Amino acid sequence: MNITIEEINNSIKDIFKEAEILSSNSVYEKIEGTDNLKLVIFFNKMFEEKSSVLYTKIIFIVNKEKTQLVENSFSYLYDINCIYQKMNFVDINDFEKKIRNIFDKKKFGRNLTILSEFVEKPAFLINNWFQKNDITEYSIFNVKYGPKMYIMPCKSLFFSFNINIDNTTDIEFIIRKEDKLKFSFSFKIYDKTITVEKNDLDDLIETIGNTLKNNL
Repeated sequence: MNITIEEINNSIKDIFKEAEILSSNSVYEKIEGTDNLKLVIFFNKMFEEKSSVLYTKIIFIVNKEKTQLVENSFSYLYDINCIYQKMNFVDINDFEKKIRNIFDKKKFGRNLTILSEFVEKPAFLINNWFQKNDITEYSIFNVKYGPKMYIMPCKSLFFSFNINIDNTTDIEFIIRKEDKLKFSFSFKIYDKTITVEKNDLDDLIETIGNTLKNNL
């Protein structure tokens, strides 16, 4: 027996009813060579007691009438370099268990995990790096995540932040995924833009700290 889209939507609402979510949106996309559609559900900045995820999406294959799934499976964005994981499920209860397990056990890739942990306490992490590196002339007052778009294809993902220094200076900071193996960090400081390219986000805090230290 196929599962309806209404059942999926109700389950997702129930699963994340305690979560703080900046935005959740959905779109239908055509699949070349078939009448079936993709139902893509996006999540932006989801915070829960056990975990937090800055950005992900869950994808289902549904019928052209947009009423039910054509297969009991979903894919989710595992990491921001366009890596997906596919999960099969038996029924709606099994679906809920598998979704819950993914988020509770943080079954996401390294880059997405680093970015999600960063957005939990960004000012603290950068200031802690300043302290460890004997930088005392300024400190981070606040860091705000401000997405300019809530629905984006994976190949053009970017994440926009505002970094406030000493409650006086605002810096626009954007992390952009250039391709599967490269990330671009862009800092707009005063009247200049500094761009740093990295293969991953492993030294995210160090990159932010060094760029601010060398350009403020």
